[in-house]
Amino acid sequence: MKAFPNDFLWGATLTGHQVEGENFDSDWWRWEQRPGRIHEGSTSQRAAEHLARFEDDVELARTFGHNAMLFSIEWSRIQPDQFTFSDAAIEHYGAVLGALSDRGIRPVCVLHHVTLPRWFAEEFGWHNHAAPKLFEAYVARVMADLGGLCHWWIPIREPMHWISMAYFERLWPPGSRNPARARLCLINMATAHARAYRLIHSAQQNAQVGTAIQARRFDALEEENVWDLRSARREERRCNRLYLDALIEGRWPLGLRGQSELKGTLDFIGVSYYGRETVCFALSRPLRFFTQLVDPEGTPTAPEEYRSHPESIHTVLSELTAYGLPILITGNGLATTDDGIRCRYLLDHLAEVRRAMGDGVDVRGYFHRSLLDSFEWTRGYSVRYGLFHVDETTKTRTPNQSAFLYKEFCESGAVRRGTVAQFCPGWQGEVRTGEL
Repeated sequence: MKAFPNDFLWGATLTGHQVEGENFDSDWWRWEQRPGRIHEGSTSQRAAEHLARFEDDVELARTFGHNAMLFSIEWSRIQPDQFTFSDAAIEHYGAVLGALSDRGIRPVCVLHHVTLPRWFAEEFGWHNHAAPKLFEAYVARVMADLGGLCHWWIPIREPMHWISMAYFERLWPPGSRNPARARLCLINMATAHARAYRLIHSAQQNAQVGTAIQARRFDALEEENVWDLRSARREERRCNRLYLDALIEGRWPLGLRGQSELKGTLDFIGVSYYGRETVCFALSRPLRFFTQLVDPEGTPTAPEEYRSHPESIHTVLSELTAYGLPILITGNGLATTDDGIRCRYLLDHLAEVRRAMGDGVDVRGYFHRSLLDSFEWTRGYSVRYGLFHVDETTKTRTPNQSAFLYKEFCESGAVRRGTVAQFCPGWQGEVRTGEL
């Protein structure tokens, strides 16, 4: 495989609530307590205990060649109630950023991903007109204390996916099917991003501020069925382009009011990609845009049941070049207990990323999901994404074979035939450029 550039960012993700543990002031902690919501009644109380073990985890990343890390700050820790900012939490995240800097690891810092402070969720929520101002106050405090320690910022990560899971699938808090509120959430999250963008740049002129979308590809259940095809194209438009169009071009589709303050508030685009899904038109699902997720045989499936399809990451990246902005892969990985499959997944997708770069796509970095096995929302600990296995009882970290395979990419920007033969025997690679 043709080598990646020397200045390429190589890392993994560490999402606060999913790995830290003891995030008791978040809306998710209360959500987890009701029976039936989380697989096997799991909670995030311990998660991977990253809160206490962050120094060791950062050292693991350094030892395995990572030069970057995408991690999230928990708003609910920084601001446990509307009128209080926690000096201890700010000191903690300052220590995390310091630990990364000491090891030459560049942080990409996410200020909001999925979880919210409980006070915000219960008294306001993203649908409230005060939400952008409240988020701005939080960002201002983070920048005042931590702004000089990071260059890459993502104020709000994967907002459209959050809206889908919280308002249309009702699997995440607040679990409401209210289209009007969902629409207000989208507008307010975009407004909050724009205000954060300007605030971050006022504090740090050379900062890179972007968003991250969960880019998705949809197959129509029946290609000859015009309604299935329309459902697939509509879902791709909603997931992949609606939010970006607002922040880059300052426009919403018909039915959403325009906001000129949004235009031009992205320096880069973050892209998470996990696979393809199949959809069909469903007249009985008006609140879900008349769309049903199904398997290739037409049986309804749960959200986030992806089918690996490496070529689609090339397609997604190629389509996003139209916006003319640099791209970071902010999440790419596979939920599996078979690490051999993960190794093949990693090789296949990195081959397609490199092929896209050869075709002119400006990709600056790749972050594997995730560094550690973690609390995977409604699925609890039943699925594993980590390069490092985390024992459920002792929380001991053990590197998977994929961690060693990825280490070679991180250290040299390429992979040797012998490494492939060792960790992924028989992989021929659906690679269309370069050689192994």
